[in-house]
Amino acid sequence: MPDDMELLGKVPLFRGVPKRDLQRLAKSAHHMTFQAGAHLTDQDQVGVTFFVVVKGEADVSVSGQPRRRLGPGDYFGEMSIIDRSPRSAEVVAATDLECLVFTQWEFRPFLKDHPDVAWAVLESLVRRLREVEKAFLAQGPLS
Repeated sequence: MPDDMELLGKVPLFRGVPKRDLQRLAKSAHHMTFQAGAHLTDQDQVGVTFFVVVKGEADVSVSGQPRRRLGPGDYFGEMSIIDRSPRSAEVVAATDLECLVFTQWEFRPFLKDHPDVAWAVLESLVRRLREVEKAFLAQGPLS
């Protein structure tokens, strides 16, 4: 099995992070496995962890509505890490799943020290916000 640094190096979010810093981040990773059906996050619950999918797939839903499927290289939990608010979605393992998991107190300092990674997270959040806005506008005017 590849080591955590090698796994992180394959995640687009961490592209360009110097090897020394990637190694430091990998040391703070908790390599975890989840069985299909396991709830990784629950909507409206406070969360202090950030997940990077290594192997397998997970389903994201908001208010019971499916939103997307995550696979290797995808990540989730960043919103709660950033604003310390309850989770905005539920994430459930669709298959057996391997993730690298980081706590808020490990990942926030890394983001502060690596503005390129923080910027990539912001770009991802903006893409998702635009998708939500587009879906909202497609519903038409409020009655």
